Amino acid sequence: MFEVLAKGLGKNVDEATVRTWFFEEGDAVTEGDDLVELATEESVVMISVPATGVLAEVCIDEDDTVQRDEVLCIIDDEEGGLGKDESEDEAA
Repeated sequence: MFEVLAKGLGKNVDEATVRTWFFEEGDAVTEGDDLVELATEESVVMISVPATGVLAEVCIDEDDTVQRDEVLCIIDDEEGGLGKDESEDEAA
C-alpha cells in the first residue's frame, strides 16, 4: 500500500485545496496517471499515481484544505488480478 502525500506545494506554501479527484475509491489506477489536482494561492499542483493498483481510500474530499505532507489517499498495489479480470471482460 502507498500513502500519497501532499507534496510539491512550493517553498513557502504549507497548505492547498483539493480541487479535483480524477478517480473514485475502488477505481483501478496506473502509475503516472493524474490522480488529484491541488490549488494553492500561487499555483496548481498535479499529483500523479505513484504505483499501479486500486484507489483504496480518499482521505481528503474535494474543496477541503490539506496540509503539506498530509495523506491525500491510499493506493493498494497488491496484485489481485486487476488486469486479468478486465481483459477477460473485454474478450467476452
